Amino acid sequence: MKRQTNYPFFILLLLCITFSAQAQDLKEAIATKQKALQTLIKKAEKKGIDVTKEKSTIRTAEICGQFADWDEKNIDRNEALFKKVKKYKEEARKTAEELPTFERNEILLMLEEGKERLSLALKGKISKQEVPIIDWSKTKIVGDDVMYNGQPVFLADYSWKPKTDYLTEYHGNLDGIFLSTRFLEDEKGTLKQRFKKDLINKPSGRIGTAFINHLSPPEWFTEKYPEASVGKRRYFDYDIDHPASKELVSLLFKEVIPHTKGKKYSSLGYMLANEPHWHTKAKSWDTGTVSDFTLQKFRNYLKEKHQNISTLNQVWETDYADFESVKVTIPMAGELQGTAVWYDWMRFNQLRGVEWFQFLSDEIHKYDPEGNTHIKIMPHLFSENTRDHGIDLEALTALSTVIGNDAGAVYSDMWQKKEPEWASKYYFDWRQMCMGYDFMKSVSPEKLVFNSEGHFISTIRFRELKMKPEYARATYWLATMLGLDVIQTWFWPRGEDGSLRKNSKGYAASLTQMPRVLNEITLTYMDMNANAELLTKIQKLRKPIRVFHSETSAINIDNHMDKEYHAYERFLFEGRAVGFVTEGILNTQPHQDWDVVVIEETPFMTVGERDALQSYLDKGGKIVMDKKSVLKDEYGQSLTALKAGKGILIIAQNSDEIQAKTLDLVAPTSLKISEENATSHKGCVWRYFEDEKKDKWVSIVNVGKSESTLKIDLPKGEESIKITDVITSETLQPTFKMQPLQVYLLKVSADQKGDL
Repeated sequence: MKRQTNYPFFILLLLCITFSAQAQDLKEAIATKQKALQTLIKKAEKKGIDVTKEKSTIRTAEICGQFADWDEKNIDRNEALFKKVKKYKEEARKTAEELPTFERNEILLMLEEGKERLSLALKGKISKQEVPIIDWSKTKIVGDDVMYNGQPVFLADYSWKPKTDYLTEYHGNLDGIFLSTRFLEDEKGTLKQRFKKDLINKPSGRIGTAFINHLSPPEWFTEKYPEASVGKRRYFDYDIDHPASKELVSLLFKEVIPHTKGKKYSSLGYMLANEPHWHTKAKSWDTGTVSDFTLQKFRNYLKEKHQNISTLNQVWETDYADFESVKVTIPMAGELQGTAVWYDWMRFNQLRGVEWFQFLSDEIHKYDPEGNTHIKIMPHLFSENTRDHGIDLEALTALSTVIGNDAGAVYSDMWQKKEPEWASKYYFDWRQMCMGYDFMKSVSPEKLVFNSEGHFISTIRFRELKMKPEYARATYWLATMLGLDVIQTWFWPRGEDGSLRKNSKGYAASLTQMPRVLNEITLTYMDMNANAELLTKIQKLRKPIRVFHSETSAINIDNHMDKEYHAYERFLFEGRAVGFVTEGILNTQPHQDWDVVVIEETPFMTVGERDALQSYLDKGGKIVMDKKSVLKDEYGQSLTALKAGKGILIIAQNSDEIQAKTLDLVAPTSLKISEENATSHKGCVWRYFEDEKKDKWVSIVNVGKSESTLKIDLPKGEESIKITDVITSETLQPTFKMQPLQVYLLKVSADQKGDL
């Protein structure tokens, strides 16, 4: 009987041999490329050319080569992880099998790019800037800057990255400590021995943060106060209004903070919470009920706000006998938005959050009066429409000493069923990042910005394995232009050998599978640090145009922030820093800090907000607004119309007129950039400052979908100009092109000789 051939097995064996041969070829090609780049590095060093970027590229290649080796041996594991990602679910096996080859090809490309760049420098066609080598243990915070050797620097690291020299030399070296109430053994405050030993023996170390965790309170606490879990949310396992919850956290701080006080590893601040939110709208994300403590606090709030029950009954259209009789159903039905009960509850929900964080801050400062604090706030809670989350970004930014956040950006969304509006104009969605940073820096211009969980590269909804490295440069650069100082990017789930840590959720199609993206982040930070003095000046630019923000309208109107986004968008691409004002900013900051306030489609505001605007006008302020704004208070009662007073009040007919009239009221720039592209929307965000020599230093990021043609002009009398790429020293013509995601840092000066 003739023996049958097992064809599937034979084909599988043949494929394995083919893949193995291909892998070996790629490894040899990488080794050859790496050797060629190292040869050029030696030549460049002899000529005094800075090669820090190329050395970092070689290290990134070595690291990612180990990652590819691990992925090659763990295809089944990677397949299982890719199946968890909607975008890759159908072809999880194919993606896992192709991953090592993809990674190695990316390594080859980045080595070749490094070789080409260094070859140009050796030929004198471009210059190489000196890149500062930062000792993270010797950095310090001065005002709103991180300083090293007397110069500002920007710092970048990755969540969960192992702290070995091999991985920290070029890829970040943040320090820190993890604090949790679960380390308390009893209500006397006894710390678990292992944690106490580590805490006491931990050296001051490097610049870092203290992560305060509010999950998994100790068993003795939950047994004694089982009701303290009512009202918990995703990152909070206890009720913030329960007295015992405050006692528990106070106990932790009393025992721990005397040991962390003044340490380098906590200098970026105590992170008061991880992505806090208390959604209370029915069918909202992570929504839920609240405790009786919270409901009683709400009744007390209503009594303080309305003073008597008849006033509450009038605006609520109810007939309660007294405040103790008031009842609300939580989660609250979305149909109630726009009513008095909706406004009062949602505003109260924000205020109780502010009270909680004020308590945390005060408790910390009992034991560490000079300690910094920050909160990992999700900026989309500000920039998007929803307002049932209990987060007042203005109050929490003012309350903390460092501006904390986890801002991100995306250019796709695998959960979204229809194309979003931004996608017709821009390469990526910059809304939460730009609006968030400009708002927070308007509230607290003197504070450092720390993104402790950066989501530019991946989120739950956003994964792109074949991401363009240019996207990484564009997002990190733009964020830095708008104020970002330190970032810890999400995330680095691998060990030094490439193996995955136990919790690898979110790993598939994320950063450590993208060698060129990882390399580009490193190179971008080296370029930014070589020019940190220039970029910090751009960060600190006065914001002459201010969009008025009202939480009142945001709470009452289901799409208010869409309208505010468009009001902000109209000025983002005009070369001037854009900011925000609120009642609080109008009442506490010098009005000279801006030229004009824009109010667009903001019908609801409190009497206090309206009066702050009127006071601003009475002192000579300038407002451009539409007829749809400043109409009603939070309960729909008519407001007194604004009057010009000693100032200027322009009522525009439409958005275009608002933009034109506003720009007319702003001092003209000493440099103009016109833009043409294939769409009807500008795509280049640019900012500049002028030094004492009248030279202009310009930072530009093209966030648009298409190539843009830019033309730079100086005032009349300076018709001949010289434009230099600061990073490469190459000369540009006054009219030049920028591809989507391209970044430029330029020096623009009058060329007296007319030599372009």
